[in-house]
This record gives sequence, structure tokens and C-alpha cells, in this order.
Amino acid sequence: MSSNYFLPQPSNLEPEQHAAWARRQYVADCAVTFLATKTNPLDSAVLAHLQDYVAGAATLGQAIGRIVDHVAQESQPFGSLQAS
Repeated sequence: MSSNYFLPQPSNLEPEQHAAWARRQYVADCAVTFLATKTNPLDSAVLAHLQDYVAGAATLGQAIGRIVDHVAQESQPFGSLQAS
């Protein structure tokens, strides 16, 4: 399974590693699809955190935490947020 957002699987993976990579890539692709529906465009930092998850270098929780931290740092200060 190929992705428009993430690096391809290494060719030297064992079958169980291949299946785990494909599952993580599917989850990450779903996350990209969801995030793309929001007003903020995806940036390279978000994709890099998801790539770490796909490659098995981070758990999904770690990747999400890093994305949340990144988005929080990029957002406006709390004092300038307007109530909706």
C-alpha cells in the first residue's frame, strides 16, 4: 500500500513488520485525511511526526502529543483567542 504523504516501507521488513507498517500507515493516512478537513493546512512538522509513527519510531500517542504541542506553539496566544 503506497501513500501520498509518507515514505515507502523498507524492502527488508519481515512479514509481521510489513503488516505493522501497513497498519500504522493506514492510521496515519486517516489522520491526514481528517486533519486536511480543518482550516489550518498541514505542515511539514505534522507530517514528520506522523512519519515517525508510520516508521515505528513513535507510538500513535507520542505522535499525537507532538502534533498537539506543535499546533499549540503555532497558534495565537490565549489572550487573543475569540470565543465562538
